[in-house]
Amino acid sequence: MRRSIAALGILGAMAGAATAQTVGGAHLVGGFTQLFISPCGEPYRGRPGEPYPVALWFKQADLNHDGVVDKAEFRADHAGFFDALDADGNGVLDGTEVGFYEHRVVPDVYGRGAPRFGALGPDRGGAQLILAQVLGQPQGGPGEIQGPTGARGPLRDLNPQRRRSEPTTLIGAAAYGLLTEPEPVTAADADVDGRISKAEFLAAADRRFARLDTNGDGKLTLDELPTTAQQRELEAQARRGKR
Repeated sequence: MRRSIAALGILGAMAGAATAQTVGGAHLVGGFTQLFISPCGEPYRGRPGEPYPVALWFKQADLNHDGVVDKAEFRADHAGFFDALDADGNGVLDGTEVGFYEHRVVPDVYGRGAPRFGALGPDRGGAQLILAQVLGQPQGGPGEIQGPTGARGPLRDLNPQRRRSEPTTLIGAAAYGLLTEPEPVTAADADVDGRISKAEFLAAADRRFARLDTNGDGKLTLDELPTTAQQRELEAQARRGKR
């Protein structure tokens, strides 16, 4: 059963009160060292030694427990999280509700001091680019990114000719999601009016499903999903620890 917004808010408060330590790019929050942001924006956390929490999301989204997530289940996952965020039940997420999501549900992602991810791990401040997408398509228009609050702006590229060779930096939820979107909730705001309708949210679900369904068979399996930047970093840390 989907966690209630109240429970998510409590977890967010824990995150805000936690001492900022970084493991694989994610703050330690109540013993959780792994973070996965689902395509709709819901956070899932795991402790050391547990499977990366993408498995938790997949299990929840797979409503009939047949080992695959089809488009209807993917849309239902988006709809359920939208309803959880829609505190007043008016079918629209406004600035207050988005603010609650960013500052109470996932404050360790969007709060002050939240880590940024470079191409090979947590950023040390030397990246020349900030890209909204690395594995998928940009959320803004050509040459634009969409930031954590939904504002759009030009890519910070000091030299376009170096775009393929310079490290990139992932911001917001991009390091923890399958599609590297900096803010999945505001990314659904298709008309950029600062209000996200449920229809917009479900339309975003359709676009995301199409991007993840790379073989076009109308279903997703856990093993065909891309890995997140944090997952890759944690796996690299584990390999280094075994040497």
